[in-house]
Amino acid sequence: MVESKERILNLYNSLENDFIKLIPQERFNKDVNMKLERITHLLEVLGNPHNSFLSIHVGGTSGKGSTSTLIASILTTQGYKTGLYLSPHLQIFNEVYQINCKTVATTKLVEIFERVKSAIAKVAQENPFGQPSYFEAQVALAFCLFEEQKVDVAIIEVGLGGRLDATNVLSSKLSVLTSVGLDHTEILGGTVEEIAEEKAGIIKDLQNVVCGFSQRTTREIVAQRCEKSGPQLWQLEEDFSFTVNSGSLSVNLPERVYDNLSLTKLLGEFQFSNAACAVAAAYLFSQGSLSDFAVREGLANVIIPGRMEILQTQPVVILDGAHNPDKMRSASHSVNKLFGGKERVIIISFKEGKLLEDILPYLVDNVKCFILTAFKIKGLWEPCPPEELKKVINSVAPSVPCFIVRDPISAVREGLSRAAENDLVWITGSLYLAGDVREYWHPSESLLMRAEE
Repeated sequence: MVESKERILNLYNSLENDFIKLIPQERFNKDVNMKLERITHLLEVLGNPHNSFLSIHVGGTSGKGSTSTLIASILTTQGYKTGLYLSPHLQIFNEVYQINCKTVATTKLVEIFERVKSAIAKVAQENPFGQPSYFEAQVALAFCLFEEQKVDVAIIEVGLGGRLDATNVLSSKLSVLTSVGLDHTEILGGTVEEIAEEKAGIIKDLQNVVCGFSQRTTREIVAQRCEKSGPQLWQLEEDFSFTVNSGSLSVNLPERVYDNLSLTKLLGEFQFSNAACAVAAAYLFSQGSLSDFAVREGLANVIIPGRMEILQTQPVVILDGAHNPDKMRSASHSVNKLFGGKERVIIISFKEGKLLEDILPYLVDNVKCFILTAFKIKGLWEPCPPEELKKVINSVAPSVPCFIVRDPISAVREGLSRAAENDLVWITGSLYLAGDVREYWHPSESLLMRAEE
């Protein structure tokens, strides 16, 4: 029986408020409170739920959310009962928790969180590091949910970095590293090699590892880590590869080829490498028993909101949460290939501290105007002030008009009003912005009620 809308909204608001109370611990600085002692203590109080299921741990600078979702879809189609934990959510908190690729209902999350909330209070009193953080509570809720649901395998996306991320308490059967680039440099280090060291921190002894890193130096870091720990390592372009011919994807594994694959509902050429890593991971997890049907249907059925997502046509509106130089380069390449002839109205907001001078050059081609907005804070990251963003744009593209519209939904309306029918409205810069503006087309209330079905 589907619960009443009013009750679901009240439950959701209560759950969200419980988590918002934990946010002061999440104010990131160089130390970031990224220590595993606190999450370890919390999980011990909860009975170590993460030891009750097999897991696949997915890290990387870009592509880890998409790759996690693709792995879950393939393994669900293969017949496994899957849990999927993602980070962050776009619109509703529930999105980060999925069972068999379906968003978990608010009623179920509230039920599980009552147990977690009691443990948080106990840890806050006993642990010298203090109260568990927002993200640690999210992770604990995921592990308790997957234990209760008796999943065959949980696919867990790393939140930040890897080595000291709260998810790194897992003893995973398999680790996947999608890519490495410059992001969160104030926390993880200023070079791709330093960041690769942090990402590779999720590799455990005697497990399988799939790596999609492209830089020689970062691949060597992973290889050296695996030599010390003893895992089997599959590196993209060395141990497995993919080819694309007229949109048809083939993934070539050491022992198997999966061909005639299609990412029917995903745009962006960057998704091909994510898909190849996902197929390799699913194959290794299933110990070589992965069917052609599971791969073909698993890839074809995936929809990933906020990643090169078309929200409407006439004018075309595309939403992408690219927020670092590598992601923006990939997104720009895909937009140019798919919509190269269209003039663009670009709606943007970035997290404060982003490398704007390295990101913005990918956005200036064929631009009619920029609409500068600010995603809603909700106590976590601060948006870059639109005035500061305008200064950087004026230095990169001085002839392009910029309009400041602080409210994200109002920015959408402004962008649509300035776009001709044949133009492209491109919304990008932050997953937090993506969540805010997606409300215009897909209201959160509808998503919450759909999760209860």
